[in-house]
Order: sequence, then structure tokens, then C-alpha cells
Amino acid sequence: MSPFRPTRRITTKTTTTERDDLIDLHTHFLWDWDDGPDDRGQALTMCRIAEKDGTTAICLTPHVFRANRHGDDLGTLSRRMADFHREMRAAGVEIEFHWGAEVFVHADVVPAIEKYRFTIDETSYVFLEFDHGGVPVGASAMLSRLMGRGFVPIISHPERNRGFTERPELLYEFVSMGCAAQLTAASLTGELGREVRAAAGLFLVNNLVHIIASDAHRALGRPPGLSRAVEAASKVVGESKARAMVTDVPRAILENRALPDWGEPKDPSFKRTWTQRLIGMPRRPSGGPQSGGDPDGKRGQRRGPSRTTILKVK
Repeated sequence: MSPFRPTRRITTKTTTTERDDLIDLHTHFLWDWDDGPDDRGQALTMCRIAEKDGTTAICLTPHVFRANRHGDDLGTLSRRMADFHREMRAAGVEIEFHWGAEVFVHADVVPAIEKYRFTIDETSYVFLEFDHGGVPVGASAMLSRLMGRGFVPIISHPERNRGFTERPELLYEFVSMGCAAQLTAASLTGELGREVRAAAGLFLVNNLVHIIASDAHRALGRPPGLSRAVEAASKVVGESKARAMVTDVPRAILENRALPDWGEPKDPSFKRTWTQRLIGMPRRPSGGPQSGGDPDGKRGQRRGPSRTTILKVK
């Protein structure tokens, strides 16, 4: 049992979620730990908002190694989790809660994950957050080490990371290795800006992201909710795949199964397609170093691995 978790799996719901119920796999509902809510009242309001939007299962993924208020004291984190469970049960919240963490990438991240098992419900899946300014040298080797030890990294919100938006081939490389990736709901709805929305669309059409989650922090400003993002994603990849990103795929993760196969990852250095233009994504200059274009308008393709996105869970 991981020392940072409560002594048992936490749920406030007596039945498992239905297949079509929405699952929010990346959230910050835990109060007085990181940059999420300050108190019980704010957390309860967030739960009510999520319930109203149709979310029936939520994974709490508090920050570790970044943006927390207690110096990564895992004993305090475990107590906060137990307090959350008790208070939400007392308030009658009908949400199925699960536990994980959003682990900030640093020099000792691999041994830290091995030691403390910051995984989702003690499965093989673990959220990783890179610094928003870029992806460090050696990231590929770090991910390989994690996967070699039986973990499946989930890259948090790559559309909000300058390293991935400026060099989307990095995300292609990591997904081809066997990583998963998660989009933020507000990125798809345009609330985080045009450029972030453009990157989210680019990653969607190239099969480089697998999960949509709210990454909710507050009732105001960064609220929970998935339905509007699913609607936006449906215009890009179709309703079936968009809904799977908040139902079948996160459910597979919670059950420690391989992810459903929704297509091979593709090299993102292609010109914009009509679906990307539909959501307002600007074209890159034709023939530019990132566009893969040529004078004839044909799509250039970078050589590289092309493996299935079904992840093998050890």
C-alpha cells in the first residue's frame, strides 16, 4: 500500500459507474494541499458542479513535487484524503472517487514513483507533468526507465506545454514509445486561448491524446465539467471517439487494462486539415520546417516509429 494514500480505496457510491457516465481522471478537488480549493465548502461546490454536468467518477490527482502547501509531506496528504472522503460522504456526494497524483518531472522522479507508487488507484498508470516552459533533455530516457519498471506514463496537458506545442514531434515520439496523454477540457472549448485550442486540435487529429479531463482547481476560473469539451472534440474526431476519451479510456485505466485502440499515432508535421480549420486552427506556413509541406502541396512525413496506441500494462 502506498504510504501517501488512505488505507482503502475511497468511493461514496455503492454501485460502479455506467459505461456512458463521464469519468474525470485529472482533477484538483483536495482542499488545503496544492493550488486547488482552500476549504471544504469550495471542494463541495466543485463536486456539485461536476455532478450537474454528468460526471459520476472523479480521480483526485494532487500535485506532488510542485505547487503544494505542505512541502510534499505525504502524511499530511494522506490525512487530507481521508478528511475529503469523510466530508464528502457526510454531504451526500454521489460521486465515485479514485486517487492518484500529478507528479512533477524532476531529476529523481523515477525512484520517487517507484518508492511511493503515485499511480492511479495503484494501477500501472501515473500522471506526469513537465514544466510548462519545455521538455527537458533526457525526457525520453526517463520515460523509458519508467516503462521498463512497469509504469505507463500519462503526459498531462501537452497542449499547454511550450515544448510540445513548438515541437509536436516530441509528443509523437513519446506516444509511439507507449505513453498516453491527456487534454484539458478548457483547452478544447477555447477558454485557455486560441493557440492552446489549436494545439489540442492538432494532437487530437493525429491520435496523440487519449483522455479528456477537466484539471479542475476551483469552482470559479477553473471549474470541473467535461460535456462541453466532448462536444467540441466530437467536431474534430467524431462523437464515438470523443466520448470514449471520458468513458472507455479512463475506465480502462482505473481497471489497469490496456487502452482501447483508437488509431495509430501520426506524425504531426502535416498541414492543417479541414477539421482543424473548423475549430479555428491557423495553418502553419507552407514548406516551413514544422509544416512538412512542399511546393506541390503534398504532405511530407517524418520517418519514425508507428506503433499501436494500445498500451501494454505490466
